[in-house]
Amino acid sequence: MTVRSAKDVKLVVKPVFFAMEHKYYYEGPCRMSSGDALEPGFDAIINGKIYEGMQKALDFNLRNDARFEVLEPAVIRTTDDWDIKEEWFESALADDHIVDFYLVNTAFGANTVIEEFALRTKKPIGPNPFKMYGQLALASSVRRGADIIFSLSWPELKDKLLCLRAEKALRTANILLAPRFGGDKAMAGGTDTFDSLCLARDTFGTNFRYVNVHELMDYLSPLPEEGNHTTPGRKTMNVTPEEIAWCEELAESLMADASECQIEKKYLVNSLKAYKVVNKVMNAYDCSGFAAPCPDACSTRRLNEEQFTFCLTHSLNLERGVGSACEYDVTSVLCMILEMALTGKAAYMGNTLPAPLGPDGEVNFSDPKYSAPIEGDKNNLYLVSHSTPCRCLHGFDKLDDFALRHFALDAGFGAIQRHDFNDDKGQVITMIRISSDCKEMFIGRGEIVAGFGYDSDNCNGGFIFRVADEHDFFQKHVSFGLHLPLVYGDYVDQFVFIAKRLGLTPVVA
Repeated sequence: MTVRSAKDVKLVVKPVFFAMEHKYYYEGPCRMSSGDALEPGFDAIINGKIYEGMQKALDFNLRNDARFEVLEPAVIRTTDDWDIKEEWFESALADDHIVDFYLVNTAFGANTVIEEFALRTKKPIGPNPFKMYGQLALASSVRRGADIIFSLSWPELKDKLLCLRAEKALRTANILLAPRFGGDKAMAGGTDTFDSLCLARDTFGTNFRYVNVHELMDYLSPLPEEGNHTTPGRKTMNVTPEEIAWCEELAESLMADASECQIEKKYLVNSLKAYKVVNKVMNAYDCSGFAAPCPDACSTRRLNEEQFTFCLTHSLNLERGVGSACEYDVTSVLCMILEMALTGKAAYMGNTLPAPLGPDGEVNFSDPKYSAPIEGDKNNLYLVSHSTPCRCLHGFDKLDDFALRHFALDAGFGAIQRHDFNDDKGQVITMIRISSDCKEMFIGRGEIVAGFGYDSDNCNGGFIFRVADEHDFFQKHVSFGLHLPLVYGDYVDQFVFIAKRLGLTPVVA
């Protein structure tokens, strides 16, 4: 049992080398050589060199990348007897239960065998990415339902394999949900999430695990002898004194590393206890993501009584490659898993809307003290705002500078991270969101113009970004929902590819 990160997903690749060997010397319309090249055994020599080249390509492109696991190749040797042996398919498909992608080296003369292989497996396959006849050996298989991925170069193929890896991360994910009321949606907040989690599961393969939010909050204190109030007499996953000590040590480390710290240690520890408890439950259920209903939980007054919020839990989850969303926005959890598995960078989600301009041309969001001056072009501006950025927006292999502040303006509880988005001006971003009916995927591109709210508390931090056409972006955006999970970099083409593979219609803005 373990928390499963998008960082750790491996795409399992099985190479299948098809070869054709002539058994006799003869000339005619299927022989394109002369001299020794027509002799029996010559084809085997050439095939050996081609096989060696394929192995070197695998070493250079996939075996040296921890995101892939390359299995031992299967070698199928056909002949000019034109026979087809069942043992060939048994060999090629021996690992089908664990394979995610078959890399096929095609051979003229083995066409019929290759086509049957493509139709026997339900897994995606792709021919060696060379500009040769082999790329065209699978046309009939495509028309008959085989899942074939064509590429003209190794970089293109690897890019598509990373898309398959993201698809696998989504398909194999278990998401921990902590509802107060119904399981599909919260009463307030992310009500534009999936209309049906059963439909989401059937569409994407993602599974969902549940813990009632009241039971989850009971876990924030050591287990009483008589059990928790909500589950009397039961042994539950309450935080232990040793784990509270761990939270205190982590709090000291975070406070020391922060560029600025405007929260008391006791409140930081409270938020870290929530992070620890959530991860204990995720670990028990082998989960890859988490969502909690902020407004629904807030109205119980228990967050106020326990003096914590889930904001820091989301930030710390995301920098580990674990999808984590505010406001019970399950859609955002799935989208962030896709983004992180594809890019190797942490995702960020927030309220996303057209940027309102003040009288002096500044973006004025919610309160004048959070306004951001805009230099130059003030057209086509959008903004995103939430207090759940993390330290790995540029990649999981390094930590960005950050500040620690608090959510509750009066009491000072609820730890939040701040990222200075002004440092990222000019950064291209890609946003995605799946529609609530699981039929479409919104895919947007923008460029960061300015940050705001770095010095503020509560849920007010974020940035302004420019889109190509605000009207087009908005008209497409409004039918998908408030939150547009995003990742740094331009990945629009990749998400169009992923959307189509998931059976979704891409809507690009």
